[in-house]
Amino acid sequence: MKVFDQKLALKNMSFLFHLQITYEGSCMKAMITESVVKKAKPKTKPYEIRDEKLKGFLVRVQPTGIKTYYCEYRRGARIRICPTNVCSAKDAKLQAKKILAKYYQGGEKAVKGEKSKPAMTYGVFLEEHYFQWVDANHSASDSTKRCLLVDCAPFLKEKLEEILPQKVEKWRSARVASGISPHTANRAYATFRASLTKAEEWNFVAENPLRKMKPLKTASNLRVRFLSRDEEERMREVLNIREDKLRLKRSNGNIRRKERKEELMVDLYKRKFADHLKPMVLLSMNTGLRKGEMLSLHWHNVDFKLRQLTIEGANAKSRKTRHIPLNKEAYYVLKNWSAQCPSSQELVFISKHGKQFVDIDNPWKRILKEANISNFRWHDLRHDFASKLAMAGVSLNTVRDLLGHADISMSLRYAHLSEDHKAEAVSLLG
Repeated sequence: MKVFDQKLALKNMSFLFHLQITYEGSCMKAMITESVVKKAKPKTKPYEIRDEKLKGFLVRVQPTGIKTYYCEYRRGARIRICPTNVCSAKDAKLQAKKILAKYYQGGEKAVKGEKSKPAMTYGVFLEEHYFQWVDANHSASDSTKRCLLVDCAPFLKEKLEEILPQKVEKWRSARVASGISPHTANRAYATFRASLTKAEEWNFVAENPLRKMKPLKTASNLRVRFLSRDEEERMREVLNIREDKLRLKRSNGNIRRKERKEELMVDLYKRKFADHLKPMVLLSMNTGLRKGEMLSLHWHNVDFKLRQLTIEGANAKSRKTRHIPLNKEAYYVLKNWSAQCPSSQELVFISKHGKQFVDIDNPWKRILKEANISNFRWHDLRHDFASKLAMAGVSLNTVRDLLGHADISMSLRYAHLSEDHKAEAVSLLG
């Protein structure tokens, strides 16, 4: 037993000798190697590890875990070499030797050109790097950019390395105190955090400072609004009345054109739909498409033989491709709509100017007003689709697949709508 203790002691002494670390206040001394840098743990305050052999070469460790090599060529004057995840300890030490040699040979002026560029601010990172990636990878890139430039504006002039969890927590709490809901605050925070994850991935920061920061706690009762039977009947009736009005207006217009011997417009009485709004509403109601997915839907995504449509990953919020079967109404809506669209038309729905719709808020709001339906958004047509599936006994996992949710947690909001089926399942135990 005594021999074992001696060996253990010798082993520990060897380990300590290898590190050669001695504490001097907020500074430590050691032979700076990859191993030492890797084992240096962040503390509540920044601290430095100075190389025992090469005077002036050091690594600074931030509370966030960010570690950076520096060369202090004289007291109070130092040059930032690089973050530890960008270059090795060996390369950083060679750079420090060059800086020190220049200083010893030529003084302050000789090393002036060695000074590193000013640390990158968050705003510069967004404009010069991140936004290009967002445009290529986010289906709602404008919304993402607006959030970062407007909601996260307090951090635009902050240096990337100076964005700390304490500052972010203070910003987030202030937003909630101003009246913004925790859900909204969490969305902005998630967007902000995602951008810093990319900054870490691209080596602009050693580590995402928000990695361990959790979202705000929110109530679990997420909003689920769907149409009652009476509301759906009123909506369909108002859509039909609107169609009749458009047809009559076109017919009266053609009468006047005929009198003036002008070219007649297409007779809407010979078409199944007077315009885009009714097929849009019915398609959303029967497929659960997001508004953006519907507005970017192409005819090549519609398969009439298989009776399904495909949402490509590039246009989906989850970035994953999914397939949605077409029920009877959705199939005939698209079939009839395609019959009155030019064969050269690529998008399923285009504006009267032949371009993709940006939004359809105004006619949609008029429909809701005339149908006397309140507290209902276009996105709630998606909830209506999912809610009625849940009430019909469809499994939540199937609902998740159809809606394109990344995980089952988002689909659990519809669980309470199938209480009868849960009661039936529990009764089997009797």
